[in-house]
Formats: sequence, C-alpha cells, structure tokens
Amino acid sequence: MSRNLSDYDYREKLTFLGEYFDHDAYLKKKFIISYFPCDDTIEIFDRDMNRVFLKRSLCEGIGRKDMFVGNLVRIYGRQISIKDYGDCRTKEIIGKTKQRTFVLIKPSAMDKLGDVIADIESRDFQISRMRMCNLTRKQTLELYEHKKGDAFLPFILEHIVSGSVVALELVGTDAIERFKKEAGPNDPIEGRKLEPNSLRAKYGQQTASNGFHCASDIEEAVREACFFFPEGINKKPPETTVVLKNSTCCIVKPHAIQEGKLGYILKEIYEANFKITAMQMFYLSNANADEFLEVYKGVVSDFHALLLSFLDGPLVAIEISGKNDEMNVHKEFRDFAGPSDPDIARQIRPYTLRAKFGNNKYKNAIHCTDLPEDTILELEYFFKILND
Repeated sequence: MSRNLSDYDYREKLTFLGEYFDHDAYLKKKFIISYFPCDDTIEIFDRDMNRVFLKRSLCEGIGRKDMFVGNLVRIYGRQISIKDYGDCRTKEIIGKTKQRTFVLIKPSAMDKLGDVIADIESRDFQISRMRMCNLTRKQTLELYEHKKGDAFLPFILEHIVSGSVVALELVGTDAIERFKKEAGPNDPIEGRKLEPNSLRAKYGQQTASNGFHCASDIEEAVREACFFFPEGINKKPPETTVVLKNSTCCIVKPHAIQEGKLGYILKEIYEANFKITAMQMFYLSNANADEFLEVYKGVVSDFHALLLSFLDGPLVAIEISGKNDEMNVHKEFRDFAGPSDPDIARQIRPYTLRAKFGNNKYKNAIHCTDLPEDTILELEYFFKILND
C-alpha cells in the first residue's frame, strides 16, 4: 500500500541511481539521487568525484510521480536518466506504485486514438514511451510467440498487419494486473455485457480486433517493451510510419502531456479532417532542442523560455496528413493551430488548438511547422535523425 507524502518525516528519502551526459565535457556522470517526499526536495551525490553535486534543494516541477526507474528528470537544466533503485527500501516502496506494463493499440482502435489515450490516462496510467509503427508478419509472429498454436493466432496476425499500431509503455500502481482488468474480456461482445466500461468493450470489435493487446506478466512486459523500444546501438525498432508527402509536423509540448491534454488534442486533430500518419514520444536533450529550434534564435523575444518549453518532460512528435489529397495540409493545420499566444488566440480564434489547450506564449500546447519548406526537415529530424 502506497504512503501519503505526509507520512514521511524530514529525513526520510527515496534513493535512485542516475546518469547525466555532459555534452561540453563529453563525459557520462553517475549520480546518487536522494528524493525527500515530505517536501519534494532533491539532493545529488556525484559517485565518481565522491562529493555532493547538489545540496538538498526544491526542484520546480519534480514530484513523486516523476521518480521511477526509466524516467528522465530535468534538474536545474540537466536531464538525468533514472537508471535503477539506490537501495532495497526504495525498490520496495516504488516498485509497485511505479510498475511498468506494455500495451499495443491495435488497428481497430486507431480511428478513436484520441479517445483511447484520454481514457487510458483517466484510469491513472502515465505514458512513459509511445511509438506508432507498422508491423510485418514476421514481427507480429515474434510479438505473439506466446500464442503459438492458438486457433485465433491467424486472425490476430491478419488484423495486426492490416494497419498501423501504437505501442505504449505505461507506468502506474500495480500496472500489469490493473491494466488487464481495465482492458476487460478478450471478446468485446462479451465485455459489453459483463464489463461495459472496459476498454475492449468500448473500442473493440471482435476477439482478434479487440482494440488492445497487453502484457500478462512482468517478463512479458519487459520483452515486449524491448521489442518496440530497444536500447543499444545495434538494436532497431519497427519501421516508422512517416510518409513525408503533403504533411506537416506537430509537437505536443511537455506541459500539455503532463496536464493530461494529449488525448484531447489528438481527438481534436482527428475531428478536424486531419489524420495522424506518424507519432512518437521523445525526451529531448538540451543539445537536441537547441538544434531543432536554431531557426528561432534572434527571432523570438525569449529563446530560453521557448527552449525550456521543449525540455520540461517528454514531448510527442506527430506527422499530420490530410484525409484527402486536395488539402494543403501545412497551411490548413497552421491555421487550425492558431496564433502562438493562446491569450490572443482565445480572443480572435477561440476554436484553435492553442486557444483551447495553451497556457501562455511558450507553453502554448503545440508547435507546428511555420514555413512550408521546413516541413520535411522537421519531420525527418524526429522520425529519421533522432530515431537513428
């Protein structure tokens, strides 16, 4: 059972092992991160130098929800990757409350992707990794290796290769068992009778096209997450779905994701005569964000604020295409995004994305490509360069 923050005294801490890559020194630094739940303060110890790197301090935007293995946290301008638990006590406390599971959104649920994402997040799951892709038959058989000999496997295979899928790694309390329960019966028809609020009941069609595949245990969750989100130089994920034809780039900014707006933004995009042909979650480094936004240096009044709006957490890069070939996707989506300042957008164009979901000039929910000639450059930066 998880403890409330008020249950911790001033000296109690949770300890993690972290790594930070210093681009200036071209050196990987190893840290011990101590998080104090009672007041959301953090202390960092440099393991290599054997000294305190950061005295106990309050770090804006960092809370208990961010402290789990596999996450990246931004602490005073440094993006630190949480690699492991620092002690058995932390593992025991956080292990259950921040368990990871794997979920695959099948082709049958893709036309309701915005609703699906919003629904999943409303059930207290946090998306830590996301990738849209197309699977080959060979890859699908590898993914469903545990169903070898199952009479339904040929039907599942045909459905999975029929369209794009979205792979998700979710984090939450007792995530594996809880998501299995939230998904409901394998047969959506049975689910609509017995558990009408379950995900398969709401978004599934038939047993093979039931909307969702989810990991059944920890070993399966790890294996399937590694399949879609491999780590290592020689390991490649399934091919991206990016088309780079009459499309444009949209970035859902970290603040919008943290505020639970991702699903609602996707829903608005689908309902506005656009379609999503590629999508992936990224954690940008300072160097990556600076490179991507280089064209805005000397153009925007506060480049540092713009840069930080891309670094406050994970963002989602999206390729936007039109539902018909006649659309000028870049122009029409830029109009749909609205003025960069949400306050102005709410006055003159209240139905635009930034008017509905933006907070201020820099935390304005989304970035979209400004110039037509930059569209392919921005899409290739995320879906080709950063993917490699």
